Amino acid sequence: MKKIKEIYENRISTWAKYSGYRIIKRHGQDYIAPDENAVLVWYDPVEKEETLIADVLNMGKSIADAKSGEKMTAAALDFVSKYGLLGWMPSLPVNPYFYLESKVLLPENEYFLFSSTTKDTEKYLEQFQVEPNGEKLLGAGQEQGRSPLYDLVFSKNYCEPVDWIVPFLQEMFEHFRAQEMMEDPRYEPWEKLILRKKIESFYHPGVPYMLRYTPVPRACWAFDSLKMVVETACVVALGQKEDPVASCKHCGKYFYREDVRSAYCSHRCRNQYHVYQSRKRKRLEEND
Repeated sequence: MKKIKEIYENRISTWAKYSGYRIIKRHGQDYIAPDENAVLVWYDPVEKEETLIADVLNMGKSIADAKSGEKMTAAALDFVSKYGLLGWMPSLPVNPYFYLESKVLLPENEYFLFSSTTKDTEKYLEQFQVEPNGEKLLGAGQEQGRSPLYDLVFSKNYCEPVDWIVPFLQEMFEHFRAQEMMEDPRYEPWEKLILRKKIESFYHPGVPYMLRYTPVPRACWAFDSLKMVVETACVVALGQKEDPVASCKHCGKYFYREDVRSAYCSHRCRNQYHVYQSRKRKRLEEND
């Protein structure tokens, strides 16, 4: 099985999460932000690739199945509480050093988030602040080998709209679901053509790199956000001949499997499945 931690061995991928998050209201919209008394925790999401993919897909599935906005918000908050905010602010702009420029260049139709492809830099930064210009930057980003921009991203003053996190998680799930449906003989060729287009629409800009002198020039992959880690992990998993991600035959939850023959997410699910099957056979025999 190919894993991104093996493909991108020399990398900067440390991310920040807080011990607690909350829903706040800004401009009539729900945002997720760290709790006021939360504690900062550093970790490497690339090292958690297996559980990260499974959680993204399971939470994306719960969003797709949700009957209400409250359940969608709960799924987004659940993901953020476990892994931190996605890092939309540094990942979206086309010009990587936008914080030194007066304008931000934005991609067209990225989840239909913006009506314009350019935005005033100060207003763009304020969009992700709990209290615009209300907190001094802490230097935490630079300590992790990041640009000064991450001093805000890793602070308690950083927040992201729920309505951006929800469609991202759902889209990741839908790509994997489309792949499962492609292998289902019940679907017609024209339906599979649509599913194929869905899979091929997955856009991932690629992981940027920088040169580090340690003690000779060496390429270092720089994951600009948790969002990029998730996308890279999903692209690598989807692109393998034998899918390392599967849905449990018993409970239906997605899990990362080291052995492609594995059909259950745990020994408990495997045992319960066989118990239920045995009981089912016994009932059929008794009815005969």
